Amino acid sequence: MERVKIFIFSDESGTWHDDKDIYVRSWVAITEKSYLTLVNKIHEISDYLGSNELKWKTIAGNKKYISEFNDINFRIFITVSSPADIKWCEKYKITKNFESSIQGFDFGEIDANLAGIVKKKLYDDIKNVLFLNFYERFHIENATKRIEQIIKPSDCDLIYRIDPPQMSIDGWRDILMKISNKRPEFPRSDRDEGIQFADIVAGCFRSLFIKDDRYEEAKEFFIGIKNKLIDKSREIPNPNIIFYKEVNQDLKNSISDIWKIK
Repeated sequence: MERVKIFIFSDESGTWHDDKDIYVRSWVAITEKSYLTLVNKIHEISDYLGSNELKWKTIAGNKKYISEFNDINFRIFITVSSPADIKWCEKYKITKNFESSIQGFDFGEIDANLAGIVKKKLYDDIKNVLFLNFYERFHIENATKRIEQIIKPSDCDLIYRIDPPQMSIDGWRDILMKISNKRPEFPRSDRDEGIQFADIVAGCFRSLFIKDDRYEEAKEFFIGIKNKLIDKSREIPNPNIIFYKEVNQDLKNSISDIWKIK
C-alpha cells in the first residue's frame, strides 16, 4: 500500500537581527492531494493579479482573496523569536568579550577603516552562527517535534520544503537531519506554491503580533484559518515562543491575545 505524502513547508517573516522587529517562522503541513488544490488556488490568484510570487502583503492588499484558502485542508505551527531580547553581550562570552578579544589582533597590511569593516563582519558572522545553533535550532526542533507528535512519520512520508533561509542551508540541513532524520529540500519561493503560502501565513502572524498596518486584514485571515493550528500542548505551545523566559511581556501578551480574536 502506497504511503501518504505530507509536505511540510516553512518560511519566515521579519528578521532576527533587527531589535525593532520579530522573527516569525510558519510551518504548513499539507497532504499531496490538498497541495494540488493549493497550487491551483495560488495560480488562479497569481494569474488574476499578474504576480509571479504571492506574498502576505499581496493578499492583505487584495482583501477579496483573504478567505480563499479557508476550505483547503492543512495544519499550521508557528515559531517566534524576539531579537530585542537576545542579550548578545550578556549571554554569550564570545560576543560579550569580542572587543577586548580582538583588540590586539594583527590585521596585517589593511588600513584602520578596512579593519573596522572586517571586525564588524566577524562580529555579525559570530551572531549568525549563534542564532542558527541556538535560536533557529529551537525553531526547527520545537516545530518538528510537535508536528511529528500529531502527524506520525511511521504512518506517512514527511517531506520538508524550506525557503532558502537567512541562515546557512548546510546548517539548516544538518540540524533537521539530526533532529528528524529528514533531508529537507530548499526550493526557491517563486517556484514553489507551498513556500509562497507559508510566507502568507508567516506574514499574517507577524502582522498580528506587532499590530502593523496590515493588522485588520491579518485578523480576518486568522479567523478563517484559526482551526487549522496544530493543537497546543503544555510542553510545546502554538504559537511557540523560542526561549520563552527571556522574551518581553508585551510580545507574550500580543501572542496570547490572538486567541481572543473572533
